[in-house]
Amino acid sequence: MAKLEILAAEGAQGDTVTLPLAAGDILLDRLLQHDVEIGHECGGKLACASCRVVVREGLEGLAAASDDEREMLDLARVTDPESRLACQAMAGSADVVIEIPRIRPAAAASSIPGKALALSERAAAHFKLQLGKRRSAVAVRLSVRPAGCSGYRYGVEYADAINADDVVFVSRGIPLAIDRASLPLLQGTALDMVTDGLQQRLRFDNPNSKASCGCGESFSG
Repeated sequence: MAKLEILAAEGAQGDTVTLPLAAGDILLDRLLQHDVEIGHECGGKLACASCRVVVREGLEGLAAASDDEREMLDLARVTDPESRLACQAMAGSADVVIEIPRIRPAAAASSIPGKALALSERAAAHFKLQLGKRRSAVAVRLSVRPAGCSGYRYGVEYADAINADDVVFVSRGIPLAIDRASLPLLQGTALDMVTDGLQQRLRFDNPNSKASCGCGESFSG
């Protein structure tokens, strides 16, 4: 059996921790099983970058990062090629040495409280097509604003940049940026693309909604 070594973060005090590591183990699972402190705000669902680790040795022995993992690291502004998300990094048969970076204020945008948002296949295909038409867009921006016949109105835009106070989810490969003021009213929402007569529209299945209007574009929280 291989081993997983966890180095003390740069500038932090502490000893190196060594854990057993079997082929097929997910690094985050192994760390949490042994009570190693590491962020995992989305529960390991690839909806945040809080479980980032820096692989000091054995990077080539891990399963290759998926497109979704690389995209999430890009959204979190992580350019270090040795960085991986522990929830996605699967061990092989070789030893691995990692460092868990200390959380800095600048990384707050990748920390996600609450439940992730989810897109249906149809909604993801719609957003993929729209993002492809906008070369400068890096994410779909979802928001909630006071308006409409029921109290709040959904906003859907295409963001050219991720703001410092944004929370970013990735569903079916589509990055979704949400400002922190809108997050409590949107977390846990599922989006689908439905046909309404001759038109198609987005449908929000929002667990935070107490009532919605007939148009489906506004709700009360």
